[in-house]
Amino acid sequence: MPNFDVIVLGCGPAGERAAIQAAKAGKHVAVIERAHVVGGNRVNWGTVPSKTLRESALFVLALTRNKLHGIRTEIAGEITVADFMYREKNVVQRELDLINESLDRYRIQVFQGHGRFVDPHTVSVSGVDGLVRTRLTADTILIATGSSPNRPDDVPFDRETVFDSESILRLPRMPRSMLVLGAGVIGIEYASVFAALGLQVTVVDTRDRLLPYCDREIVGILERELQRLGIVILHGDRYERIERLSDPAPRIRCTTQQGNLLEADVLLYCVGRDGNTRDLGLETVGLAPNQYGLLEVNQHYQTVHPHIYAVGDVIGYPALASTSMEQGRRAIRHAFDIPGPELDTESLPFAVYSIPEVSYIGETEETLQARGVDYVVGRGRFDMNPRGQIIGDTFGMLKLLFDTGSLRLLGAHLVGTSASELVHIGQAFLRAESTALQIAETPYNYPTLSDLYRHAALKALSEHRRKQA
Repeated sequence: MPNFDVIVLGCGPAGERAAIQAAKAGKHVAVIERAHVVGGNRVNWGTVPSKTLRESALFVLALTRNKLHGIRTEIAGEITVADFMYREKNVVQRELDLINESLDRYRIQVFQGHGRFVDPHTVSVSGVDGLVRTRLTADTILIATGSSPNRPDDVPFDRETVFDSESILRLPRMPRSMLVLGAGVIGIEYASVFAALGLQVTVVDTRDRLLPYCDREIVGILERELQRLGIVILHGDRYERIERLSDPAPRIRCTTQQGNLLEADVLLYCVGRDGNTRDLGLETVGLAPNQYGLLEVNQHYQTVHPHIYAVGDVIGYPALASTSMEQGRRAIRHAFDIPGPELDTESLPFAVYSIPEVSYIGETEETLQARGVDYVVGRGRFDMNPRGQIIGDTFGMLKLLFDTGSLRLLGAHLVGTSASELVHIGQAFLRAESTALQIAETPYNYPTLSDLYRHAALKALSEHRRKQA
């Protein structure tokens, strides 16, 4: 029976980085991956493919919304999602090549199959036929099996009219209308992308407000822009019954609990994701996932067994590729007492790749108010920025939050073009514990959106002087 220092279940972003971290420390590492490829949802079915489609949607939106005088363009009538994703295969393959090169470089042994606990230190590997191919033992085991879309029994998923977030990118043809059930990050991203491609989109949000963990002012701008794309958002409602209609063409009808009767060519169901913990043999080692298939861990990502760790989507929020990678590294560092930075993975940048983008890091006004922290706000508006005017983004905004006493930056929030990139400037200022004066006096290229940080900091300084007067 092969023995390893570390066995990693799952080779998505969390598992991959955990395995490499261990291998760099000279550990003998095995990775068990159930899918036929490594990379997980990030590379193969979610993040990279969906962002490829988003890039095509931005191109279409630029053609239809930002028309230049004297230039005429038109888009062919029958276009499939595959047509809009011509670069996906190349991008995905390049990512897979890089991951496989890293695994080979650090001599990480990859076992393709389904991993299942036999005892606290032994994992079996089964093929698609269910037969056990081998058993592996290790001193440390890390669970990084990710998550899958929630699929209720009363939702008729058929990959023709009803899809989840992993099958939606395989639409056989481009529909004219779409109903999106769920207004979390995935729902909002896909709703805005398909609306930008010209579909009539209706979103049913089970909550009374959009993205409740984001800054409310920023979300207000996002919601206005979504409505400008033609998206209809119904808050505080959920589906009661979903029916497939077949005359004259396949369509879907949804009756909601609030009595709304909604029809569309296709339906995208994306209300939650469940941890991939089913059939892992967890019961044999005394691990019990919650009702959503998620595992409970301590601050070091240990389960009730100190040598069994869990990271990434399988432990729930924030379930981002960036945080999952860092969790994987930190778990391994803790397991083998490897020195390294102890960053709070809940204080890493967060992005919603909607149209427009939303991104933030650090505190929100709501969290500061809950803690009784006195703060000042500075805003930089895209319509007052020459680069914003040049690119035609006149609605975006940067919002900075500063501690009133020290004027140290506490949070940065963005909505608009390149928000997911611009937030990293705020991240650097946060880690440096920069003040509003330091940010305002930092030179920026001109004209750039980055210069919004100077404007926002100057506004905060003006607000601070007013409050002190």
